[in-house]
Amino acid sequence: MKLKIVTPERVVVEEEVEAVYGKTIDGMMGILPHHVPVVTPLEIGVMSYLKDGQKKPLAVMGGLLSTDGKSVTVLSDAAELNTEIDAVRAQLAKDRAQAELHKLTDHHDVALAQQALARALVRLSLATGKASAR
Repeated sequence: MKLKIVTPERVVVEEEVEAVYGKTIDGMMGILPHHVPVVTPLEIGVMSYLKDGQKKPLAVMGGLLSTDGKSVTVLSDAAELNTEIDAVRAQLAKDRAQAELHKLTDHHDVALAQQALARALVRLSLATGKASAR
């Protein structure tokens, strides 16, 4: 089945795959060929796909996943392959977000800092090889 992961800046992945796994708002979801059609929001998290029997992980910063059973399309504000993530930058972003969280009181600002922390943790888990999606 065809997988296409798109952000406003680029097409991150566009290839034939055997399966797709991602973190939806309802939990982890696996998609195999001939899956029932579905459109679902994605959480910030690790997504992976199988290509030639190899698991390929990537960070997806939320978005929408759609499938018709023949193809899977992901639209996201940001997505990065594990090979594109800089572990040092991810660690610095995590540290900044945690420091920011400790001094915030406004609910909106806290929510934004929590999202920044979630993005940093996903990137860091991929960069250090500790991620799993499936």
